[in-house]
Amino acid sequence: MEVAGAILQILRGSARSMELRELALIGGVSASRLHHYLVSLVRLGLVHRDPATARYELGPFAMELGLVAADELPAQHASAPWLRKLSEETGESSFFAVPSPRGALIVRWEQGAHPLTVHARLGTIMPILTSATGLIWLAFAEQQSRAVFEGELRRVSPAARKKVQRERLAQADEVRRQGMAAARGTMIANVNAVACPVMGRSGALIGILTVLGLGPGFDSSAQGDIAKRLRHCALAFGSRQA
Repeated sequence: MEVAGAILQILRGSARSMELRELALIGGVSASRLHHYLVSLVRLGLVHRDPATARYELGPFAMELGLVAADELPAQHASAPWLRKLSEETGESSFFAVPSPRGALIVRWEQGAHPLTVHARLGTIMPILTSATGLIWLAFAEQQSRAVFEGELRRVSPAARKKVQRERLAQADEVRRQGMAAARGTMIANVNAVACPVMGRSGALIGILTVLGLGPGFDSSAQGDIAKRLRHCALAFGSRQA
C-alpha cells in the first residue's frame, strides 16, 4: 500500500506523464517491482498508461476521488450562487476552476439559457496556452503554474516554442493589468470565453470564474457587459474568502 501511495503522490506532483524508469528513479524502487504495482493501479483506474507512449499519469478513478475531495473545499461550495448569478444575468454557461498541480481544474459548472454544444465536464484541466482560464492561472499564480506551462510548451514545435512563450507571458502581463482574460476560439472553434481571478482576502488566488458562449454573439471584450458582471462577481466572491 505504501508503494502504491508513493506512486500516486509522484504522479500527482508531476505536470506531465512519466515513463516507468522515471517513476522508479524518483520512487527508489526497482522497475520490475514498480511495474507490478502499476499493473494493479491501472486495472483499478487509479493510473492511466498511454499505449502509444507507455507513459503513466493519474487515471480517471483518481480524478474522481480528487473531485470528491474538491467538493469539500469551501470555495467550491461558495462558488455555486455566483455561477448561478452569472448564468442568469448573461444567459451564458459558467464554471469555477481551482488551481491544482496539473492545472486549473473545473470543479463546478452552471448551464446557461443560451445553447452551448460544448460542456466541459467536471475534472477537466484547462490548458494555459489556449484557454482564458489557464491564462488567469499563469498570470496570478506564476510560480505554481510554471511546471505546467513548461510542459505545454514542450508540446509546441521547437521552431515556434520561444515565440509562443514570449507571447503568452506578454499576454499574462496584460491580464494582470486588466484583471481578466479572454479567449476567442483558441481552444474550441467558435467558442469564446472570459475569465477572472477570485482572490481571497489574503491576496492568494483561490479560483477562477469563467463565462463562455458561442461566437459573434458573445461579447468577450474587456469593456463588455459580460466582463463587467464577471469582475463584479469575482471581487464580491473573493472578498468573502480567507
